[in-house]
Amino acid sequence: MDRRHFLDEQQRNRRKSRRFFVFAIVAVAVAGIPLCVVASPLIFGVVLIAANLWDLVSPLSADDWRALRRTAFALPEVWAAIRGRSAEIPWTSLALLLVAPGAVLMLIAWPFMRRLQRLAGSGAVLDLIPSREVDASVLAEQQLANVVQEMAVSAGVPVPRVRIIESAAVNVVAIGLTTDDATILASEGFLATLNRDERQAMVAHLVGSVGNGDLEIAAIILSVIETWGLVTATFEAVLWKQKRRLVGRFVRASARSLRRTASRDEARSVVNGLLGAEMPDPMDVAMGFPENLWGVLFAVFVLVPLLATIGLASIAARTASSLFTAIGFGPWAAAMWRARRRLADASAVQLTRNPTALADAVRKLGDADVVIPEGWVVNFLFPVWVPVSAQNAGAAVGAAEILGTRLETEPRLAHLAVLGAHLDDPPKSKSLHERIREELPDLGKFAGWAVLCILICGVLLLVSWLLATALLWGLWVVLGWVFGPLRSLRGRLS
Repeated sequence: MDRRHFLDEQQRNRRKSRRFFVFAIVAVAVAGIPLCVVASPLIFGVVLIAANLWDLVSPLSADDWRALRRTAFALPEVWAAIRGRSAEIPWTSLALLLVAPGAVLMLIAWPFMRRLQRLAGSGAVLDLIPSREVDASVLAEQQLANVVQEMAVSAGVPVPRVRIIESAAVNVVAIGLTTDDATILASEGFLATLNRDERQAMVAHLVGSVGNGDLEIAAIILSVIETWGLVTATFEAVLWKQKRRLVGRFVRASARSLRRTASRDEARSVVNGLLGAEMPDPMDVAMGFPENLWGVLFAVFVLVPLLATIGLASIAARTASSLFTAIGFGPWAAAMWRARRRLADASAVQLTRNPTALADAVRKLGDADVVIPEGWVVNFLFPVWVPVSAQNAGAAVGAAEILGTRLETEPRLAHLAVLGAHLDDPPKSKSLHERIREELPDLGKFAGWAVLCILICGVLLLVSWLLATALLWGLWVVLGWVFGPLRSLRGRLS
């Protein structure tokens, strides 16, 4: 078996993790494209209303109205072109209208999301996982605090806080946004199942992860997920009052953060809501229950058309955004995070000089119940977790939508054996040819599902865009009804 020095392994995995911030920007921008379903009609509606109002004061030229009309009537023009008829399709303005607004809005929203995330601090995630302070009278808990301090001093990082999760599940995790505000949460099952060397190895893995800057990368991943949560909340705002309130809280908190008046609790409320901790009430529908004739008329002539257009388009666009998470951002983020986990393993070997203890700990956690129910939102931060399956898919929210972030136990043990771990039954290290031959059927299935998902995304985006352009068409007609008499009155007066 070929051995590698842990410093070489650290450098190799660091190279795999570069440029992730740039990729996250691209992911946010691309995921914002479906938001055009909501943004484009609003933007074009404002432009149309402004143009009609300006036309009452200073008439617009025929060319201006022709350009606006071609954009509003893009759907029938495209349909005419498909049927072979002559049509003037403003492809440039149409592409800008149906692609750029959502991407620009998300690129604007993401920095605000990052700002609120920093204001909320690590407590936003800590609030989701109940824990308590270390009990100094319990030997294992005091030993854990001592080990954390020892490993932090060895790694040259600020000593993380230590808290205990009252759970029989066997796991431990480092939570935080930066190296300076890290907190290590260990379950009672973790303290009871692992011996001191194994606990030290796992703590070294987490401290090494903190020292390598993984919490900053995790914060970027979470901010992307939170921004996508904002996309989802915007889509669902058409159907759910609760989601409208969440989007409103985000806008207010972002505005107050610019004035430095936003509170930490306000920021945490927004962050937790966008991470998926806040589920809509099934009875909290947007249209509610009309209580009088005006309510009935409003529901029939305003809400029902909105639900039939923007509502259906929102469902299609949200599904497209979720599929993008699974096949676009997810695999790249998962591959990067697996590299970070292997880097943390190499760092643990550097800190403890005991790869065998780390391998034993990984094996014990791999055989144990490691699921802390509240940890699904940030499951990728745990050194060992379970794969998402049909049995636990309902609990898989937040970062759980990014599949493949966990390291499989057997390949991980083989990797630790390369770093020097002595195992009673070490897994056989397979060549690249053997791995490709074994994984080829799975790769074929993945490719098939990926092609299917891409096709579904394309269909859903097409449906979203068709509904958006249909709404623009209807908006042109309605504004014509409203401003037509006013133009006639202006003509008679002049």
